[in-house]
Amino acid sequence: MNTKKLFVIACYYDGSNNSIFECVNSIQKYYKSPQIAVIDSNSPDKSYFEKLKEKGVIVYNAKNRNYDTGAYWYAYNKFKKVNYFYFLQDSVIFKKNLSKYEKNDLTTFRYFLSLNKVGGRKFEKTRKNIQNRIHDLFVRKKGYKNHDIYGFDFQKQIEWCELKLNKTDYFMPQVWLSVFGPIFMCKNIVMKKLYKKRFHKILPTNKLEQMCMERLFGIAFQQEGYDASNSIQGEHFTTPFETFNFQKKFFKRN
Repeated sequence: MNTKKLFVIACYYDGSNNSIFECVNSIQKYYKSPQIAVIDSNSPDKSYFEKLKEKGVIVYNAKNRNYDTGAYWYAYNKFKKVNYFYFLQDSVIFKKNLSKYEKNDLTTFRYFLSLNKVGGRKFEKTRKNIQNRIHDLFVRKKGYKNHDIYGFDFQKQIEWCELKLNKTDYFMPQVWLSVFGPIFMCKNIVMKKLYKKRFHKILPTNKLEQMCMERLFGIAFQQEGYDASNSIQGEHFTTPFETFNFQKKFFKRN
């Protein structure tokens, strides 16, 4: 594929909703002749393939079992010459053209403040040394004075992240900005840096591990010098999901 910009959509289709069609339709509505690649995540119902192909969408029967993360790396490996990527879940509905963000190396759709602990807490209730770190990273720069901080749901997630990071050139920090989804858009160089440091080797095999990828992408981006708070919707706990930029739908899927 010879294109400067590629929309990569990770899709799991079971026939229970039509979000993939809404996602594709919204991209085609706000972008002129967009190049869209849908990476199928081992869907039980593949009837949507032909319907999307009729819309000019390229669909890959990738048999991906590694959630959004696996789909993103599948696309990157296939299209390493693409200049700019939109990495999306099939439940993202565009409400306008977001090309103005392409000047940034990285733009997240939403982000949240994370801590290397299980559970969440308010900023003012964290330990002083962590408060100082958060203040430097987040409060001083963005002007926010009170935020929810959310770490991990289970201790085994922390252990899994540490195990996987040990096989890369990244490390587990005390505090960082996580990438909701993970859904983001970036220049090729961003993925190239992560690939070079073996981040592509981290592949989730279940939902809990995929949730960890929100944290891990945030860690990798931060340690590469990128600011995940360069975001379309803003901070996760203080911003409504449905804004004039895009909508994120939620479904219960097997």
